Amino acid sequence: MADLYKQIHEYFNSLERYSFPYDKKELERITDKNGLYILFENGEKYEKYDRIVRIGSHDSDDRLIKRLRDHFLSSRQRKSIFRKHIGRCFLNSKNDDYLNAWDKPFNKTADKEKHKEIVDLKYEQQYEELITTHIRTKLSFVVIPKVYEKLDRDRIEEGLIASLAQSDLKISSSNWLGNEHPKIKIRQSKIWNIKFLNGNPLTEIEFINLIINKYGG
Repeated sequence: MADLYKQIHEYFNSLERYSFPYDKKELERITDKNGLYILFENGEKYEKYDRIVRIGSHDSDDRLIKRLRDHFLSSRQRKSIFRKHIGRCFLNSKNDDYLNAWDKPFNKTADKEKHKEIVDLKYEQQYEELITTHIRTKLSFVVIPKVYEKLDRDRIEEGLIASLAQSDLKISSSNWLGNEHPKIKIRQSKIWNIKFLNGNPLTEIEFINLIINKYGG
């Protein structure tokens, strides 16, 4: 199977780029609230291209903009797995033993009761602020718009993640924050994804027909 790492970077680097503060109404118009986002991170390069560091989608219909909001506008890591990953890196880099509590669920009433002795939301705020600053100042993104069919969203998400993670060309800078992640999967894959790392990469035909022709026009 062809290694599409370069083609993927070349294509998505050619699309219109968004960064914080982005225009929510404009994104809603362009995407109709459905599709995928592809994240880039300042300082991360592959050859002459900005390097892709995360692929994201949404399970329920009409939630693409809400997923972006959870990353860029929320101040709660338990609403965003991406924020959780970044926080893990900050905690791990400081050898902060609060890392165990950081990973505990704390949204549902039962979880709050179970973990109330170890979860300290006030203490977490210092890390939430670091995460917000990192995301808003270092991340930018492009979108694959109007992907209404969940099967297509899932296939594109899996295919892109697997193609990047399994490529022999994958690379990160020595300063990439993800290198501080406690999970080796993030450090080795060079992207902020866990799901689909071992999935089925896109074929060249899928990349052209599904992403470029069907949703790129």
